[in-house]
Amino acid sequence: MRTLLLALSFAAGGAFLLVPATRSHAQICADDYSTVDRITGGTILGIVPAPEPFVSTDIYFTGPTNCTPLWMQVLKADAAHCRVGDKIDATGIVTSDGDTNSWNINPSTSDILYMRLGQDYFCTRQTGQS
Repeated sequence: MRTLLLALSFAAGGAFLLVPATRSHAQICADDYSTVDRITGGTILGIVPAPEPFVSTDIYFTGPTNCTPLWMQVLKADAAHCRVGDKIDATGIVTSDGDTNSWNINPSTSDILYMRLGQDYFCTRQTGQS
């Protein structure tokens, strides 16, 4: 009996390893839906700094197909590391704003107001870009 149980355990473990891995996070957007999500491989379409004395900048970027594009509010100092055309990976709470028909991504922790470079998002340039 013990041998049969051990053999079944190995068989189940082997079957688990043979099944192709699926993505560990979903990139799904639907009206009136919010979720902590990771947006990978988006492209920055625009960077819009707020007028002085405000410290924020809005970054406009592509996200999952059914909720593109998204807006993200960041600090001006963090936005200075990003350029239009950069690839962006962001993790936060994706929400829909029905009044403006736009999507936003906000920090997943409630103690900060802005998305933070290196904590909530990363900007990367492809080689050959300035």
